[in-house]
Amino acid sequence: MKWIFWAVLLCVSGLAFAHQPVMDMAPRWEGGFGIQARVERFDSRTTTWLEGVYTFRPSTRITFKLPYVDNDLGNVIVGVPLKKYTNRHAFTSNWSITPSVQFPTADDGAWDVGLSVAYSAETPSFYQLYDLYAWDDRVGLDINLGIHPIHNNTTNSGVFVMWDVSLLASGDGDRVQSGPVLMFYWQNVMARLEYKALVYERDSDWTGGYVAFGIGAVF
Repeated sequence: MKWIFWAVLLCVSGLAFAHQPVMDMAPRWEGGFGIQARVERFDSRTTTWLEGVYTFRPSTRITFKLPYVDNDLGNVIVGVPLKKYTNRHAFTSNWSITPSVQFPTADDGAWDVGLSVAYSAETPSFYQLYDLYAWDDRVGLDINLGIHPIHNNTTNSGVFVMWDVSLLASGDGDRVQSGPVLMFYWQNVMARLEYKALVYERDSDWTGGYVAFGIGAVF
């Protein structure tokens, strides 16, 4: 049953400064670890992320994110998600706070810090996530709502269908993006496909939609 819990949490936004791998939550069990790769395309730029997580216990974990863009490695981001769970029969929820530090590993890198506060809740058929984060001159809110229409107990596989809404205010401009997310899982392997249209933008030259694909595994 633990695979059902972490599989639903794959369906998250591809924003670099919100959410944690793999993907946003997994694994929940003590001593678990995971790795994922994500490719994002937005505003005529492609970014590939290598991300990982180690869970000391369900309430405490450490994560890393390493971007690759324009043939160069970017700045490593290390986060420490701290969570408080509530479980009642088929319902589970958690509040989390995640301080993060950016290390200057890129050629023109710089130190930076960020903070995320999130709430998620799920039943066997419904999932919701709200993630408020701040980083440098960026403040954002990401909302994910979805259903779990397919699950095969024999193969521990299935599909989640989500809708994502992302809002961002920053020194480079403001934007609202929204669109569907599909997540497929099979035992300890999962994949996510996401598209978000640019619904609104101000004081920026962002163009086009956001497309992302990710694949990961936990152990």
